[in-house]
Amino acid sequence: MLDELLLKTRSYRTFDSTEIDFDTLEQMINAARLGGSARNSQTLRYTLVNSTSLCHKIFPHTAWAGAIPWSPTSEEGPKAYILISSLKDSPLPPVTLGMDIGIASQNILLKATELNLGGCLIGSFNKMEIPQIVDLDTEKYVPQILVALGKPTDKVILTEGNEGNLKYHRDLETNTHYVPKLPLKTLILKKF
Repeated sequence: MLDELLLKTRSYRTFDSTEIDFDTLEQMINAARLGGSARNSQTLRYTLVNSTSLCHKIFPHTAWAGAIPWSPTSEEGPKAYILISSLKDSPLPPVTLGMDIGIASQNILLKATELNLGGCLIGSFNKMEIPQIVDLDTEKYVPQILVALGKPTDKVILTEGNEGNLKYHRDLETNTHYVPKLPLKTLILKKF
C-alpha cells in the first residue's frame, strides 16, 4: 500500500478545473503536522490559498520544470497553494530546518495523492511578491516553499536512469513527463 502511494506521488504540473476546499487543504496540513520535527520545534506555518483570483495572481510568480524549456499555462495552473513558512526566530539551523520542510512537504504530497489530487513543490517562486499577495507577515515568518495543488492532467512515468543522465523530459503531445530513477543497486554503497 505504501509503495503504491509512493509511486503515485509525483511532481504534477498541469491540473484540471477541480476546486479544492479548505477541509481538504486542512487534511494535508494535518498530515504535515503529524510528521517529525527536529527538537519537536514545530517551527513551520502554513498559508492556504484556494481562491481562484489569488491562484491566478500567484501563478505568474512561479517557475516550473527548470530542467526543460516548458511551463504550464495559467489555465492548467494549480487550483490551490500551500505556502510553507518558518518562524523568523526559528531555533533550527538551516540544514535541520530544511529537513523539517522536506518532511512536511512530502507528507502534504502523500496526503494529496491519497485524496486523488496531486501537487508540485516549488522552490523557485518570487519570495517578495507572493508573501505580499497572501499578506504574510514577513516580520515574523520566512516563506520557504510553495506547494501547488490540483487534480493532475499530466501523466508521470518513471524510467530507468543512469548516473550520466538523470534529466527528466516531457512529451508535449501526450502531456507525459518522464523521470529517470537510479536503480537500487546503484544507490546502495555497501552491505555488511
